[in-house]
Amino acid sequence: MYHLSVRRRASSLVALTAVITLVACEDKRVKELNTGITRDSAMTVISQEIKGGGSDSFPNVYMRDRYLIEGKNFEVLYFAPNNEKQGKDSVPWRKLTPIVFLNNKLVAKGWPAWDSITKTNKILTREKTDSFARVPKPTPTK
Repeated sequence: MYHLSVRRRASSLVALTAVITLVACEDKRVKELNTGITRDSAMTVISQEIKGGGSDSFPNVYMRDRYLIEGKNFEVLYFAPNNEKQGKDSVPWRKLTPIVFLNNKLVAKGWPAWDSITKTNKILTREKTDSFARVPKPTPTK
């Protein structure tokens, strides 16, 4: 049996490793985003080096969600580094990076920050599974 302090140190080390891994895997475009910038400025940054070309109003955004909570307008853009799109491509949640705006200003980026915001504001989000679940069409009843 390990002493309590040994277990704490081991769990702290695992948590620190997870945070470092998440930060190290962050796309350079997402790293360039600074809190307080507008959504339009953020779109300019994340649309650099776009893959797939074409005209797209939300380049490198897999999908987006909007929430109106107590008069605050939250918008979450799920960044996909290779310009994948929901419905056309299937991307696991862990490969996306949430970029969170409050009233059109960037307030957070990344899963830990978005999870904290959802918990604090009691926001019900899509279930986090390995990939976005497609809602089946209802079967007709006779």
